[in-house]
Amino acid sequence: MINSIDQLILKQLQVDCRTSLQDLAALSGVSANEVKKRIENLQSSGIIREFLVILSPPMTEENSVIAILNFDIDPDEKHLFKKLGSNPLVHRVSRVHDGRYLVLGVYFNQEELKSLTHHLREHHGLRNVELHSRFLHYWGGKIKLTNISREILKCLVRNPRMPVSEIAKETGFHSNAIKESIDLMKKSEAVLFTLGVGDALNAGSIEVFAKVQWNVGTTNKEQLLDWLQSKFALLHLDDFISATEPTLFFKFFVKDVREVEMVVQKIVESGLAVIAEPLILSPGTTFPDPRVRRVHQVLEETGFSLN
Repeated sequence: MINSIDQLILKQLQVDCRTSLQDLAALSGVSANEVKKRIENLQSSGIIREFLVILSPPMTEENSVIAILNFDIDPDEKHLFKKLGSNPLVHRVSRVHDGRYLVLGVYFNQEELKSLTHHLREHHGLRNVELHSRFLHYWGGKIKLTNISREILKCLVRNPRMPVSEIAKETGFHSNAIKESIDLMKKSEAVLFTLGVGDALNAGSIEVFAKVQWNVGTTNKEQLLDWLQSKFALLHLDDFISATEPTLFFKFFVKDVREVEMVVQKIVESGLAVIAEPLILSPGTTFPDPRVRRVHQVLEETGFSLN
């Protein structure tokens, strides 16, 4: 069980996983040694799955896929998850309580989307696939990666929290130049230093993806999203807004399934949405983040081997 201090540390590390122990101590009101112990405990308990370095969507042409798979017969779930996860573009697979399956993925060009779509459709007993493959992205800048920034990223993809002094030893660059390069990556939002959380963070909670279609005649995506984020601030975790249709997916966690009905009812009664369909999920399986693989590809494409 995590407390408010752990939550402060987690929240800051999600924003910037390179935040120093000293800065985390000042933020949380405990010593740097205590912060270090808490981070180690969060890692050993599975709440922090990994620290990550990710290039922004404008840097990689990243886009997301949400697919809902509907079968005529009950599939062998273990085999299905293994087969779906064998595609490196698939990030997470979960079973919906009504028997369907939700697949989250990431692609970076049309060939990858074509390959992923084919992969999602080649399963025995599959009736249909509801595919959403173009979403809006509201974060991220773009910079040109120089030789020094590539060398630094080569170090950081192995250890996102690697101290500047160690990067200097590995690369031969001066510490000031390394700090300036990392600061530019952060300020431009071209590179995100974050973390992946494990299922242990929400143990005992129910994960829900609400598929919401807004009323085009009376509202827009900005109004609906603002309303959702303000009305369900304590529940809201993430959202995926379609770039091609009046649809968004609203991700949240609840403790009791009756809360799902309450959320859906409030969304419909708001008058902002015409449909609010809850996808109540069983604990899923997370596969290696495709965005991390893309960082490796970008570096290798420019001759910077990670071996």
